[in-house]
Amino acid sequence: MSFATILVILDASRRSYHRLDIAARLAVQHNAKLIGMFACRRPEPTWAYRLADGARYLEVLQAQYEQDREVVRHGFEGATEELPITTEWNAFDEPPLRIGQREARLADLIVVGQDDPANPAAFVAENFAESIVLASGRPVLTIPSVGWFETVASRILVAWDGGREAARAIRDALPLLRKARAVTITTCTLAGKVGDPWSAPAQYAATWLAAHGVSAALRNLPVAASGDAGERLLSEASNLEADLVVAGAYGHTRLREVVLGGTTRTLLEGMTVPVLFSH
Repeated sequence: MSFATILVILDASRRSYHRLDIAARLAVQHNAKLIGMFACRRPEPTWAYRLADGARYLEVLQAQYEQDREVVRHGFEGATEELPITTEWNAFDEPPLRIGQREARLADLIVVGQDDPANPAAFVAENFAESIVLASGRPVLTIPSVGWFETVASRILVAWDGGREAARAIRDALPLLRKARAVTITTCTLAGKVGDPWSAPAQYAATWLAAHGVSAALRNLPVAASGDAGERLLSEASNLEADLVVAGAYGHTRLREVVLGGTTRTLLEGMTVPVLFSH
């Protein structure tokens, strides 16, 4: 198993260029095709025309959108033109959430940015990163909205709870795990709680990885409450100097609402290093 195609979703923020740099490095490492896709909030005629002078306001927004799209396209082409990989640029005149989920089917790995409510230029759609994680059917590498990451996936913390999502996550992350210098499988144990008999112990994950040539250490973290697992995992990632967390994503979409498991939400909202989610 390898990554043949990596899709990086780019918005109008400066933060997109760091995301592009990470995606390009991974594409070179894995000899993968890199697809850049522009996704940004589009002007909405429905509400614009309700405003005084709405037509003119919509025209200004559309011009800004087109300018942002061209700036990002030039940035993508400039950053990748000398790389020894195949690249492709895409921009679609459709709602970004729809195209993000649809175009994900062409990729083995998707790279997105963490939702950042404080940065209007980074806004794509409500719950954009969460929706891509839950609906794309692909592993999603989510890059934090702050911090600079010189390396990604050299030291990996695998969050393991023995369930389906965790098993899917290590399979989806296998190309990264094979190239990592260090892998630690980490479990969180709630004191006094009897383990689920349907869950596979961490040793099963280590044994499976060993069969694929990956040596992994085991680490258990005691937690006082089930809601503490996300924070403990992030703290342990810092202790291990991990530059990637691999985790199964728990949740579902309901109409326009995104419902996430507690640990998944903590990782998505509080991540301090990139997190590869698989659902």
